[in-house]
Amino acid sequence: MFEWLKGIKKRGPNLQLPTRDERAARNQGAVDLSKFAPNPKDFLGQVAYLELSSFEIMTSEIKFAPTTASKAQLSEASAKSFDKYRSLSRRLAALGFDPTDAMDPFTERIDLFHSRTNGLDWHETVLKLYLSLGLLEEFYRKLAGGLSDELHADVEKALNDKTIEKFAKKVLTDAMAKDPILGSRLALWGRRIMGDVLLEMRAAVPNASLEELEPLIAELNGPHSLRMDAIGLAA
Repeated sequence: MFEWLKGIKKRGPNLQLPTRDERAARNQGAVDLSKFAPNPKDFLGQVAYLELSSFEIMTSEIKFAPTTASKAQLSEASAKSFDKYRSLSRRLAALGFDPTDAMDPFTERIDLFHSRTNGLDWHETVLKLYLSLGLLEEFYRKLAGGLSDELHADVEKALNDKTIEKFAKKVLTDAMAKDPILGSRLALWGRRIMGDVLLEMRAAVPNASLEELEPLIAELNGPHSLRMDAIGLAA
C-alpha cells in the first residue's frame, strides 16, 4: 500500500493552481466511481459514522480553542457536523435500517483513521478536519453516483454545508499570520494527512483495484492543493 502511494507521488505531475476553467472541468467529475458504490446500508453507515466521529472530535476541541470567538464558531461547526450525521441516519431509518447497526462495521476502521491523524495541538486538529473532511466528503459524493438518483441527491444535500471549512480557513490563516513557525509545522502536517486520507479512501472501496483508483488520487491532488493554497500552505 505505501509503495503504491509513493509510486503515485513519483508519477504525478508538478501541480499548479488551476485556472477557473480547469476547476470547472474538475468539478464535473472526470473519475467515475459509481461502479464501486457499496449497497445503501454500507454506504450511508460509513458516511454517517465519519460525520458522527468528526462531531465528537470538534466538540472535544472546543475547550482548547484560543479565543471565545473561536469557541463559539467551532461549536457552530460541530452542530453542523451533527446535522449531517442526523440527516444520514434518518435516511438509513427511512430505508428500514437501524443506524447503529449500519455504522458498527465501520467504527473500528474510521476510529483508526482518526487515531493516525490525531493532531498534536488544537491547530493541527483543525487542519486535519479541514483537509480530511473536505477530501473524504468529496470522495463520498463521487461514490454516491452509483446509488439511486434520489439517494444520491440526499447525500449531496446532507454533505453540502461548509461551515467547518470556512471556520478553519479563518482561524488558521489568522494564527499563522501571528506565528510564522506554525505555518511551517502545519505545512508538513498537511502533507502527512493526505497520505492517510488516501489509505482511508482505499479501505472504503475494497472492491476497487489500486490501478483503478490511481486516476481518482491524481484528480483529488488538485483539490488538496487548492485547500492548502487557500490558507497559504504548500501541498
